[in-house]
Amino acid sequence: MQFSLDFIKELVNINIYPQELSSLLTMAGMEVERLESKGKDWIFEIEVTANRYDWLSIIGIAREISVCLNKKLKLNYPKIKNKPRLKKRKIIIESPQDCLFYIGRLIRGLNITNSPLWLQERVLNCGINSVNNIVDITNYCMLKWGTPLHAFDDDKIEGNVYIRRAKEGEKLITIDGKERELCRDNLVIADDKKVIALAGVMGGKDSEVDENTKNVFLEAAVFSPLTIRRSRQKAGLVTESSYRFERAVFSDYLEYASQEANLLIEELAGGKLIGYGRGGRKPLTKKKVINVSINDLNSYLGANIPKNSIKKILSNLDFQVKEIGSNKLQVVSPAFRFDIKEEVDIYEEVVRIYGYDKIQPHLPFLPFHLNQDELFEFKRKLRSFLSILGMKEIITYSIVSEKDLKNLVKIESINITNPLREQENALRPTLLTGTLDTIMYNLNRNQRNLRFFEIANIYIKDKNNFKEIPTLSLGVSGIREEFFFLKGIVEELLNYLNIIQYEFKEDSLPNFLQALRVVIEKEPVGFLGKLDEKVRKELDLKENIFYGEFNLELLQKLRKENKYKTFSQYPIVYRDISLGLRKDISFKKIGETIREVGKEFLYNYKVIDIYRGKDLSQDSNFFTLRIFYQSKERTLTSEEVDTIHQNIREELSKKEDIIVR
Repeated sequence: MQFSLDFIKELVNINIYPQELSSLLTMAGMEVERLESKGKDWIFEIEVTANRYDWLSIIGIAREISVCLNKKLKLNYPKIKNKPRLKKRKIIIESPQDCLFYIGRLIRGLNITNSPLWLQERVLNCGINSVNNIVDITNYCMLKWGTPLHAFDDDKIEGNVYIRRAKEGEKLITIDGKERELCRDNLVIADDKKVIALAGVMGGKDSEVDENTKNVFLEAAVFSPLTIRRSRQKAGLVTESSYRFERAVFSDYLEYASQEANLLIEELAGGKLIGYGRGGRKPLTKKKVINVSINDLNSYLGANIPKNSIKKILSNLDFQVKEIGSNKLQVVSPAFRFDIKEEVDIYEEVVRIYGYDKIQPHLPFLPFHLNQDELFEFKRKLRSFLSILGMKEIITYSIVSEKDLKNLVKIESINITNPLREQENALRPTLLTGTLDTIMYNLNRNQRNLRFFEIANIYIKDKNNFKEIPTLSLGVSGIREEFFFLKGIVEELLNYLNIIQYEFKEDSLPNFLQALRVVIEKEPVGFLGKLDEKVRKELDLKENIFYGEFNLELLQKLRKENKYKTFSQYPIVYRDISLGLRKDISFKKIGETIREVGKEFLYNYKVIDIYRGKDLSQDSNFFTLRIFYQSKERTLTSEEVDTIHQNIREELSKKEDIIVR
C-alpha cells in the first residue's frame, strides 16, 4: 500500500519529520518498507497485514497516525442524499450471496476533462495513474475511504443493471483491451444485453468513461471477498479494487465514498444527480463487547501501563471504553474493526500504541507441569543414552502418505481434510515410514551400518477421539547379526531404565518376521522384528531392515528408580563357554540357569560370538558365551572361578534343549 503524506495531512496535522513518522508507524505495527520524497510530498510504502483491511484507506492510516501523535482526526462525514429515486432502471441482484448491497447513482450533464493538479497529485502519489476527472474522483474516494467505486458511461448501458454469475462462454473486453472468456466462478455486472464489468475487479471497455461521456452511472457495492478472489484468479487479474474487496469493505464507508464522489463530480465536472438506486440490504455492523482486566493485561504484557493510559489509547482508536470496576473495563470495538474478537486483541492494540520498546525485558514465568516436564527429561536422557550406544537420531515428518501406510501397517490413519499434496494426506500412526525412508535415502547414497532412532509422537484414533502417543523407534541395517544387535540395544535400554522383569514373546505381526513383543509386568510396551522380504523388495531396499517401536509413556511409567551401590575394587575374571540352543527355545532358559548357579560371584554374561557352518545343526543356534565373575570382598582364585564355571556347565548340560560344546 502506497500513500501520500500530503493526502494524510488533509485529515491530521503532522508536525514531525517523515523519517520520524516512518519509525513511529513501524513500531506501532504498520511496517514502512520504503520512504521517498516526491517534490514537496513524501511517499510511504507500507506492509498491510491481512487482518487490517482498514489500513487500505487514507482514513485508516490517518487514524493510526493521529493516535501515535496524540492528535485529533479531522474527518468530515458527508451528508447522505438518496433522492431523487432512480426510476427507469432496476438494480437486480441475482446472486445475493455474492453481493450483499449495491448502490447506483445516475449523474448527468458532465464535462470530461483533465483533473485539477491537486487531484492528479493525490492519485499519482498513491501509485495510480491519472486518467480524467471522473475516473480520478472514483480513485480518490477509493483511496480515502477504502471502498472501491466504478463509473460506467450511462449511455452505453442498455436497460437494467444485474449482479450475477457469468454464463459459461460469455466474453468481456476489459478496459485494458484484453478479451476474457468468463465462467461460473466470475461475478459480473451486466445490463439487459451484455456483460459490462467483472464485478469488483475491472470494468468493461464497452462501458468505460471517455472524452465523449456526458452521463455516468456510479457504482458502489459490498461484494463477497471469497467470490472476488476466485473471480480475479480465474481472470488472471489483480487490481486496486480487487485487493480491497478481497479483504472486505466497511459498508458505512461505502455510502460516504459514493456521496463524496457524487459531490466532487458535481463540483469538478458540472454534473447533477438524477437518480439514486439500491439493491440488497446494507449489512449490519456488529460491535464486539469485551471485558478487559487491567491486571491481566499488564500480567500478559509484562508491563505496568496505567489504567488512564489504556483508556486514552483505546478511545483514540475509536473504541468505546467504560469502567465496570476498579480493575475492569468494558470495551466496545469500532464497527470497522472486523479483526477484534477477544481480550488479547485489546492487549495488542494497547501495547503497540503504548510502545513495545517501553516494556522492560525479563525472563518469562513458565508454569510447572509435572507430567510434561518429567516426560521431556525422560526423552532427553533416552536421547543421550541411545547416542552413547552408537545410535544416530533422526527427525521425520508427522504427515505421511495414506497409501504408503496401508501397504505397511494395518492401523487406521487420521486423514487430513485439505492436504497440500496427495503424498502428504495423513497423520502417522507409526514411525516406521519415516525410518524406512531415512534408511532408503542413506542406502541409495552408499551409506552402510545404519543405526537410527527417533523420538516423536504418533497419532491414532481412540473411539471418537484422537490421541498423541510419544514413541521411540529403532531401525538398523547392514550390521552383522542385526536382529541380535537390535535386541541387545533394547535390553541395554531396559537395563538403563532399571526394568528387570521383562519378556520377549514371539508374536505374529504384519510385514515382520522373527517378531518379538516386549512385555513388562504383563503389559506390552512395544515390538521388534525383521522387515518382511516381500515388503523390502517392493520398497527396493538393498539390505535387510530390523525395526523396533516402543510406547514411551508406558516405559516412563514402568521404569524403576535408580539405585546406586558401591563397586568392587577387586578384579573381574571371565570364562568362556560354547553352547548350542534349539531355535525354538528362548535364551531366557540359559540366563536363568547361570544366575541361579553363579549368583554368589556372578557379575555379568554376554554373547561374544556366533557360529554357522555346514557341519552344525540347522535347527540350533551356536554361540560363545562369556561369563564374568567378581567378589566384593576379595580377589577370586582360579580354582574358585573354575569350580563355579564347571557347576554352570554341568547344570546347562542337563537341559535337554541345550548343547554344551
